[in-house]
Formats: sequence, structure tokens, C-alpha cells
Amino acid sequence: MIEPLVTTATLLGGGLAATAAGLVAQTRAKRTAVARAGELADRVHAAERAADARAGALNRRVRAAEQQAAALAAEIRHLARVRLPALVDTAARGHRGVTVPGLADEALKGTPVDEQHQAVLDLCSEAIGLTRETIGLAARSTVRDLVDEAQTYLVRCQMAVIDEMDKVPEATAFQQGLMNVDHPLTRSVHTLQRLRILAGSWPGLQRADCTFAEIVESARGRIDPYLRVHYTHEPSTGGVWVEGRVVEPVTIALTELLSNATSYSDGKVLVEVQQTQTGWCVLVDDSGLNMSPQQRAQAERLLSKHTVLDVTSVPDTLSLGFPVIGRLTAAYDFRVDVSSTSPYGGVRAVLHVPRELLGAGPTQEEQAAERQTARSAMGVPVRDLPAAPQTRPESGRGLPQRRRHRSRPAAPAGGRTGAPAPQEDPEAFSEGFAGLAAAIRDGEDQHPEGEHPDD
Repeated sequence: MIEPLVTTATLLGGGLAATAAGLVAQTRAKRTAVARAGELADRVHAAERAADARAGALNRRVRAAEQQAAALAAEIRHLARVRLPALVDTAARGHRGVTVPGLADEALKGTPVDEQHQAVLDLCSEAIGLTRETIGLAARSTVRDLVDEAQTYLVRCQMAVIDEMDKVPEATAFQQGLMNVDHPLTRSVHTLQRLRILAGSWPGLQRADCTFAEIVESARGRIDPYLRVHYTHEPSTGGVWVEGRVVEPVTIALTELLSNATSYSDGKVLVEVQQTQTGWCVLVDDSGLNMSPQQRAQAERLLSKHTVLDVTSVPDTLSLGFPVIGRLTAAYDFRVDVSSTSPYGGVRAVLHVPRELLGAGPTQEEQAAERQTARSAMGVPVRDLPAAPQTRPESGRGLPQRRRHRSRPAAPAGGRTGAPAPQEDPEAFSEGFAGLAAAIRDGEDQHPEGEHPDD
């Protein structure tokens, strides 16, 4: 009886043990499955979070790209509607006070967008400059050719008038009529000379050595209100000779200064010649309104600007005097300054001629030739005719009196083919028959009979 019980108990114990082992294994399997399920859930959540992050980053990139595209579109509109029109206004139309703005978005500075837009502006500026240069060269060449022909005929007409003036006595109605014709001719020649100079040419006239007094009187005779210009000749200053090569340029520059002084003042304009350590100065003082600091800076800029006139953007023609002077000072090495104040409250203009530009005056052979010409005209022996005075005080009435001088054959460098050949000076003063007669009487009074200044 005992064995069956033992066998049953053993079987039951083995079953329980097997059951317990199965339960333990099943529990462990469930725990492992739960752990794996948790891991899978964590992985899913992590993947979802990563996907959300990638989606957010992608959205941010899309928004940044959209903003960048909008900024580029705005910058292109700014280039087309603002920067290029401003460049055209300044470079092509010559508008003053207009500046070409920079980038609309400073964040693009230094980027390829900035570099390419600047390249577009530079290319447009270069194209405008080349076009204006081509047009300017053609226009200046045309102006020079036309002015050459017109000036040649005017100078010939003026010489004919002066020749007629030499044939009649002074202080006659006919001579006064000729002088009234000569004055507008002189003004016309000066106007053409301004065009020549601004177009890059030379004044078109070659003169012999002249004194400062003759230069002042010549410049005085080229403006309309010449009676308001007062210059008292002093032999120690007015009798100094200036080299013929620069006589006409200095006269033109002084004419512009006198024209400017009489245009901006109603009273007298006083002219004085003074010696300095480096040369000689012609002072022009007016009693008009003084220039403001801005006007002085503008005048200094124009006087120091030595480029030829840009015919594609000609400024106010009333303001061309200083550019004319600037061209002459660069070509002939004299100076002009308008930064001083006149003692009379207006502007003091100073024209400085260095010693290197002074001349020696006519030689004895030239003086003898002039006396021979005067003798032929008057029928007087040469030895009885004293040399005519080289300078004279200003004339208080009427147009400035002319005196003729024999021109020299030298021509300035850079003269173009087709320019008028050096002419006999149309601005020199003619003494006339009455002046020659007076000189003869003075010579007879100063030298006893039988004595002559040439002995």
C-alpha cells in the first residue's frame, strides 16, 4: 500500500514542480515581453519626436528660404527702381546733390548679391562714361572746327577796323564809330576764345611781349561796363613786361575776373599791379557782396578743375568764367585766387604771374621796325621820331585806346592744325596820328636841335 502512495506523491510532486517551473518561465516571458514592449514604445516616441524635430527644422528652412527670396526680390526692386535711376541722374543727367544709395538690406553687405549688384552699377557707370566721352570728343572737335573758322573771320574783320582807325585822326566821329564797331568784335572774339579753351584748345591768338598796363587795358576793353574799371598806371609796376606766350591767356583770365567783379557789384572795380617775392600780382577789388564759404569752396573747386568742358552736361553759361580760368592756369602755370576779401567789402581776386613768365619787351630791332613803320605812315625821318611810350594811364572817357604791336612768330605748343595763324594783336592800342604828333613834339622839346635819342 505504501508504494502506490509514494508513487502518487512522487508524480504529484513532479507535476507541481513542472507546473511551478512553467509558471516561472511564463512569468519571466511576460516580463520580458513587457520590457520589450516598453522599449518599443520608447523607440516609437523617440522616432516621433525626431520626426517632429526634422519637420520643424524643415519648416524653418522653408520659411528662411521664403524670407531670403523675398529679401532678394526687394533688393532687386531697390536696384532697378532706386539705385540705377540715381546713377543715371548723377552720371548721365548731371543732377547735383543726388547720391547713389547702397543696399536696402545691410545684412546682404559683402554677400555675392552685393558684389553682383555693384558689378551691374559699375558696368552701367562705365557705359555712361564711354558714351559721354565719345559724344564729348565729337562735340568738342566740332566746336573747335566751327570756332576756328568764326574766329578767323572775326579777327580779320577786327584787323580791318583797326587799319581804318590808323588812317584817320583821333577824336573824330569816324574814329569813334570805328571804335564802337571794334568793341563788340572784341567781345565776340573773347566769347569764341572761351569756347576754344573749354573745348581743350588754345586761345587762338599769339601776341608779342606786353606790359601789365597793356594787359589790364586790353582786358578792360573786353567787357561792357569798362568805365567802372579804374586802373592807374604806375611805371614801376605797369611797365613790367610779360612773355608773349602767356599774354593772351593772362588777358583772358583777367577779363573773366573783371567781368565777374562788375557783374556782382554796382560800384567801381579797382585794379592794381603789385610786385611779390615770386613774381607780380594783379589785384581786382570790388565793393559788391562777398562770397559765402560755400561759394568760395565752389570757386576754388572750379579754379582747380583742369579738365575740359563736358559738353553733354553744360552748366549755367554765366558760371563758365572760373572753368575757363582753371584751364588756363593749368596750361600756362600762373595762378588765380579769390579767397580774399576786398578792403571795400567785396571780393579780392588775385592773378599771380611768376617771374618765369616775365618777358624782355621788344628788341632794338623791333623798336626800329616800329619807328620805320611810323615814319612811313607820317612821312617823318626815323631819327626825328622818338620811341612811343610803352604804357599810358587809363582813359577816363570813351573806350580804352588801342595800340598796335607786331606779333611774334612763335606759337604755343599743342596748337591744332586748322587754328588761326598767329595774328597781329587786335587788342593792342593804337596811338593814332595825334599821339604820334604829340610824341614828336615831346621829342623835340626834350632833345635840342641836332641831338637825337638814337645818337
